[in-house]
Amino acid sequence: MTDLAPAPTPAPSPAASAGTDAARSVASRIADVQRRTPVLQVLVLIALVLYVGAKDGDYSWGDLWAPILLQASFLGIAAAGQTLAILVGGLDFSIAAYIVAGNLLTTHLTGLEHWNFAFCALIVLAICLAGGGLSGWLCHRFGLEPLVVTLGMSSVVVGALLGTDSTLVNGAGPGWLQSFTAQSSKTFGLTLPPIITAWIILAVVITVILAKTPLGRRLYLAGSGPRAAENAGISTRRVWTGVYAASAVLAGLAGILLAGFSTGGDTNIGNNYLFPGLAAVIVGGTMMGGRGDYLRTCLGALIITALNFVISVLNVNAAAAQVVFGALILATVALYGRERRLRDRV
Repeated sequence: MTDLAPAPTPAPSPAASAGTDAARSVASRIADVQRRTPVLQVLVLIALVLYVGAKDGDYSWGDLWAPILLQASFLGIAAAGQTLAILVGGLDFSIAAYIVAGNLLTTHLTGLEHWNFAFCALIVLAICLAGGGLSGWLCHRFGLEPLVVTLGMSSVVVGALLGTDSTLVNGAGPGWLQSFTAQSSKTFGLTLPPIITAWIILAVVITVILAKTPLGRRLYLAGSGPRAAENAGISTRRVWTGVYAASAVLAGLAGILLAGFSTGGDTNIGNNYLFPGLAAVIVGGTMMGGRGDYLRTCLGALIITALNFVISVLNVNAAAAQVVFGALILATVALYGRERRLRDRV
């Protein structure tokens, strides 16, 4: 019996090969532009605002920017620390607890106990600094999973607060703080609420630190190549400790500001910014291990806020909204995941 040899596979024609190479070249150029500039995110944001403006009778697309910027400012400040944690290759799930701490202590101590606001803010930030720094040190020193450590620290902070005084949920932020976070307020006569101005200043400061200072270079190197960072004389343990301390302080600051925006203390207020904050970081294009920046997170915060407006217009319930956020994160990770693996091999 004679064996039949497999038929040879026809070679692709020169025209087909040229077309494939051209398509790959175009895709490579698009990916390179997207890697350097978040063009896709900007287009998505514009599309969301235009959609809400067309569907919502209360707002035109031009009028939407003011409430979107206002709500995104709180989310952007809350997500600032998560950006730093992800850049070094970690996660911070204690952010919600520090937001609650800032909110409850500010509304109670200034509203009911009539403490000086500056002294109250120092107490909040000191608690956040100690708790966040301890979390970062434990994660690096013992090689513990940041998700587990920060969740444990979250339980400790919230449990200590609520166990200390059951009346912490009572009170309100000072009047000037309510004006500071109000949409109708102005900054030096400009039609820009002070909270948005503060967010812009924070974004500039964090961006300059990450891009132009030795501290920022250490952070990026500790995230993208921890062994190389150690060999270069950088203490990655100090970087992790400092990053998680900064993350907690920024979350506490968000909680303090929310004390003026909310009507009173709220033990669940942190949950409104934990998962959306993580989504803002990832949707903006920042990935674990030293790629991304805070400006991308700011853009992600605007997208998530605009998406919330879309969800409101469509009357989607909270459970479905979580599904939307989860699907958005998965889609973004799928988009950037392969690119990251190729980068890490270089």
